[in-house]
Amino acid sequence: MQLKHIAAVAAIAAAAPAFAATGSLNTLYGVTAARTVYVSGASALSGSLAAAVGALCQGSSANVRTLNVGGSTSDGRVIVCTTQSAGPAAGVFNGPFAIVKRDTNGSFDGVGPVISGTTLTTWADVNNCDNVALNCARDTTTARVPNGGLSDVETAIWRGLNNTGTLSQPVPVPTGITLESGFAGQGFGVMVSEELYKAMQTVQKADGRLAGTCVVGDYTPGACQPSIAKSEYAAIVRGDSFSYVANASLTGKNPSTDAPDVINLCRRVETSGTQASSNAYFLNNPCGNADPTFGAVQPKFVDFATSGSAVAFSSGAGDNVTGNYDDFGGAFGLFEGSGTGDARNCVIRRNNGNNPNNVNDSLGKFAIGWISLENAPAAGWKYIKLDGVSPNAYQTAGGWVVDNDQRRNVVLGRYDAAPEFEMIYPTASSFAGFFTALKTAFSTPAVLNTRGIYIAPAGSNTHNLFPTQVAKGIRGGNFCAPQNLTE
Repeated sequence: MQLKHIAAVAAIAAAAPAFAATGSLNTLYGVTAARTVYVSGASALSGSLAAAVGALCQGSSANVRTLNVGGSTSDGRVIVCTTQSAGPAAGVFNGPFAIVKRDTNGSFDGVGPVISGTTLTTWADVNNCDNVALNCARDTTTARVPNGGLSDVETAIWRGLNNTGTLSQPVPVPTGITLESGFAGQGFGVMVSEELYKAMQTVQKADGRLAGTCVVGDYTPGACQPSIAKSEYAAIVRGDSFSYVANASLTGKNPSTDAPDVINLCRRVETSGTQASSNAYFLNNPCGNADPTFGAVQPKFVDFATSGSAVAFSSGAGDNVTGNYDDFGGAFGLFEGSGTGDARNCVIRRNNGNNPNNVNDSLGKFAIGWISLENAPAAGWKYIKLDGVSPNAYQTAGGWVVDNDQRRNVVLGRYDAAPEFEMIYPTASSFAGFFTALKTAFSTPAVLNTRGIYIAPAGSNTHNLFPTQVAKGIRGGNFCAPQNLTE
């Protein structure tokens, strides 16, 4: 009997995950290959994904662990449920499961490769993780076909951008693919360097657009927050003209006497949903590519084929950022950041007169860019109003109120720079049930209460019942369409 008891204890011990700090997801948490889901695409959704997984995990978020990749969140995250699936995903996984989220290259890699079934590299190394440091190593060699993808904008936008030549990668026609869209989304906003923020405050105070009592350098969102017109931002980012980046109407500086005063642009790469949303919203691209009107405009981009001043930065090679940069012979700085953090750092470093790689140059202290509202403003960069509407403050009878959730004007329909997400996966996938449950989680106000994210109205999800989370309107998965207000 004693020997049988010892054998039973040994068997139980062998089946249970080890408590070692390092090892595979299977060793550390008991996650098997059959319960590991590989998802590529939108980096903006990685934070919200952890909350959604919490709603699908037995014991909720208390049993969810989020691990970085390679010591940072630049390439993605690994989200582990240490128990088993529950709630909308009940019965899908009978043990611990993990979502390995890949952020590299942004939203497009959650669309094209999923449709075509092609492999991607740069994932978390699921065989080399640390459950104390909450980190997995970066694996840049193993090629995997993603099980599903997430995108800030719908597949039709990506196909349209490829048709206009804005996206250099082809987008296959979806066949045998499930496209889930129009269930939730997020707003985007114009970010500027603090030096540009102050210059705009000075100009707009002088013009009477801001109160004379506003203090230059007061970064509180609301009354003293400067504004940019949609047409002004479009003039900066459009690729067929560079004249507006040195225009004094935004900065108050005369190009002939106060140089350098250009407004440098810090944008994302072509495969980023952030950049795709900017193209659609400001440049009518690809929305205006219909015959015979052809109102779509190309964005500025770094052209290695024609420019002698274009350079590629890589943090893996010791640079401070990863992305493409061109200063056009010292005339204007254009940066295409691989990740959101790269674009933010590009803006921040301009305050000290530095290029994105943190090297001083002669292009001044003004920078501007487009970023998702999941990002909270920090030292060195701030949001500004768009056409007079703030992305992070709203007006009441008692005055301005700071909106730390950064979605109030979006859900009210007053700020429509807010595309809807798309989830994409093979219809016949063994993980189809999980993705269906994941969409449900993303559509549940009690689950998805994260900064910048809104839920589209559907069924019992009404703005009247959830006035701070559910939008008054919807585009129905078509960012080229005007928002249809239903409440």
